[in-house]
Amino acid sequence: MKLRIEVPATSANLGPGFDTLGIALDLFDTVLVTVDENSDQVVLAGDLGDLDPADNLICRAYRAWGEDTGTTLPGAGFELESRIPHARGLGSSAAAIVAGLSAAARITQSEHPRRHILRLATAIEGHPDNVAAAIFGGLTTAFRDGDDVHALHVASHLDLRVILFVPDERLNTEAARGAIPATVPLADAVYDLSRLAYLITALIWGRWDRIAPAMRDRLHQPYRARLIPALDDLIAAALDAGAYGAALSGGGPSVVSFVPAERAADVAAAFTTTAQTHSWPGTVLDTTVREAGYTVHEEKTDPPPGTTGS
Repeated sequence: MKLRIEVPATSANLGPGFDTLGIALDLFDTVLVTVDENSDQVVLAGDLGDLDPADNLICRAYRAWGEDTGTTLPGAGFELESRIPHARGLGSSAAAIVAGLSAAARITQSEHPRRHILRLATAIEGHPDNVAAAIFGGLTTAFRDGDDVHALHVASHLDLRVILFVPDERLNTEAARGAIPATVPLADAVYDLSRLAYLITALIWGRWDRIAPAMRDRLHQPYRARLIPALDDLIAAALDAGAYGAALSGGGPSVVSFVPAERAADVAAAFTTTAQTHSWPGTVLDTTVREAGYTVHEEKTDPPPGTTGS
């Protein structure tokens, strides 16, 4: 059996939705899986950089499915065609986890596996925002309730361009998490809760013109901005150039903006100019919201030599 799995990049938080709000992007990793029933080896091949062939998120997630279900999984060889920038706040780790779990779910012929994948992926990732969007697509909201995870697909048909500034420099996830205090003032919690409710409502109803103030945040962005000195200026530049709204993407350092199609080039240029002013090299990506989450397709395999089709 050979499988072809596509898992989208995701942008989480979107300002006030810390660890709960995510959106799938039309930018994805492709994972090719070759199943070997005569082996128990699980390995990742290709240009791995600093990844261990056997101890990486894809392989760990694949094994986790077997452990959770009590199933002995066959060997699997994974090949990754990576398009999601790593350690940039675009859900590359969530994509890897979902790829490994979805491969195992298909191989074991699990019925309706997405909720099961959501629970396991959240346990591995530690929070559900990116994995929920990668699983269900579109805009999602999710939260943990003990060992259970609740997620809802909120909206898909978001007629928006998504313009991203993706810095060349990575930001370590632990550093981004460590910058946030363990407690916050009540006023800051209320500030974010009110904006989160408003932001989701505006996105559902297509009131793009209303989202800019609702994408402001006090729970994580001000603290992470100390690690990303250009953040506030990039957000301001995007808004001045016509973006509906902008925020730090996940833990950063990428910046995400939602933009009308006719202003996409203006926002891209504003990102580039502002980043150059701060001597902060990076790439501007122009994409859209992906309606679907991950997909799994079984690839046709060539018949063994000497056989013919009927």
